[in-house]
Amino acid sequence: MPMYEFRCTDCQTTFEELVFATADLADVSCPSCASTNVSKQLSAFAVGTGSSGLSGADYSGSAGGDYGGGCDTGGCCSGGTCGV
Repeated sequence: MPMYEFRCTDCQTTFEELVFATADLADVSCPSCASTNVSKQLSAFAVGTGSSGLSGADYSGSAGGDYGGGCDTGGCCSGGTCGV
């Protein structure tokens, strides 16, 4: 069940809504002003890797795992907080 982020064009409130089907997008209304004049926003998403990390992948930019830069701390940055 996808969670979408919306912005009300009437009161500028940003909110998230659980939408079960594409057809239900027309039924979304603003929780602040009840307007149905909303637009779906482009939002970031997270991907969980579990407790074992990324199977030993090296994001530090060193040989064997060069991903075009990396983090200063090496490894996978404790959950991706460095933006890699």
